[in-house]
Parts: sequence; structure tokens; C-alpha cells
Amino acid sequence: MTTGFVAMRIVISALHFDWHDIDHCVDRVENEFGLDGVELSFHESFSRPHCTREDLSVLQGLKGGSDLVLSAHIWEDLARMVPKDAERALLGWLAVCEKTGTSGLVFHGGTYPDRREGIAGTRRVLQQVLPEFERSGVVLHIENHYAYEYEGCNELFSEPWEFREVFSLESPFLRFCFDTGHGHMTRNWRLLLDDLGPHLAYVHLADNFGANDDHCAYREGTVPWDSIFDRLERIRFDGAFCVEFPVREDTGPFHACVQDLRNRWGGC
Repeated sequence: MTTGFVAMRIVISALHFDWHDIDHCVDRVENEFGLDGVELSFHESFSRPHCTREDLSVLQGLKGGSDLVLSAHIWEDLARMVPKDAERALLGWLAVCEKTGTSGLVFHGGTYPDRREGIAGTRRVLQQVLPEFERSGVVLHIENHYAYEYEGCNELFSEPWEFREVFSLESPFLRFCFDTGHGHMTRNWRLLLDDLGPHLAYVHLADNFGANDDHCAYREGTVPWDSIFDRLERIRFDGAFCVEFPVREDTGPFHACVQDLRNRWGGC
């Protein structure tokens, strides 16, 4: 597996298509979907729908044997964890990345009852682990999530100021993952892209109707796709797109999405 994203890649979330083992997953991504990589899911349960320990062992054996780009989503609520436990969790996944050739981790900021305290705590954790990620060449992508007030969840990282607090660490290995569906729910996607464009390296492609995280197929919700793509072109986005909507029986929306991306970004 290669390390580090090459500009303008299209990958797909392994949570959104069917596969029964890593070989099957890789075969579908490369040969059926014709994509550049896959975003796996790493969870401490090591059970489906996340990667199992056997999956990780197979990936370790494949390392260097394919041009497929690997990234992974992790699910710890870092802000709620004891800081040392959060650091250990991130460094533990870093070790998995090193063994499997995974080039980037996508994570949510987590939840916290005091918003500013939660952001500050997350920043301190990231500050501690970033030197190890820099040494390994693995990128941490922090994703915009639901509004802080959404259903009383106290989700962090939905507004630009929250991201600016952590991006002040000024590491090239801490980047922004923009989720189109979450940005549509919070109604601030323009601000996020304009404000955080210099840090943007990864885009999750998901649709919804603006109220909940429906993960509709491409153009089957109300996400303003053309306007978002226009904005991404305006800020000269050159990172990776990740399909994060269902690609199962009806593959029409998937092919339409890939074609739209290739029409606009011919190199992807």
C-alpha cells in the first residue's frame, strides 16, 4: 500500500458497500469501482462492520503490494476521555497505521458539556501526539460534525473557530476533513470551506435533507452539490474525495458522483 495521499484521489468508505474479507474489499474498490483507495473503520471492538484483527493481519501482508491508498475512520470520543487514555488510543491507532500502510486517520472531535473546555482539552491531546504522527507521516483529519446544540449531543467541531483553535498547532499532519452532509445540517458549509480551506485535505461525500444525518445517495437529498463543488474549485482543493453514501443495489448515484468529480477534476 502507498503512504500519503496523491492529489485528487477518489476513495470509498468501507462502511458503505458490502464485502466479506479484505481481499474482496480490495478487489471491489480497485476492479469494480475503479477507485484509488478505501477508508476503513478502526474500532476497539475489532468486529464488523469495522476491521477485525484478521483483516489487519491481511492488510499488513499486503503492505507495499498494491497502489491502493488506505485511510481509516476512528470512533473514540476523545474529548470525554482521560487525556492520557486519549493519547494512548491515538498512538495505538498510529501503530496500526504503520503496520498496515494506512496513510491517514479521520476522527470526530467528540462531545463535551463545556464547549471551550472540550476544544482546549482536545488541542492538548493532539499537541502531545502530533510529533509521533509527523515522524510516521500519518495524517490526522478532524471532521466537522453536528451543531453543538443538535439533540443535546454537545458535539464539538462544527464551527470554524473550533478548528482554528487546534490548527494553531500548525502541523502539516493535522488537517481538515469536510463532511458535506454535516455542513448541510449546520448551514455553515460556506464558512467552513472559506475559513478552513488552507487546511482542507479530505472531503466526505454524503447527502441528507438538512435536518438529520440521513446518508442518502448522491443527489437524493438536498445538499447543494454544484455550489459546494464550485466552492471547492474556487479554493483550489486538491485532496481526496471519499464516497460516504450507500453503494449497494443501485449503483447509479455512485457512478453519477464519480463522473461529476472527474468532469470537474480531470486528474482524479
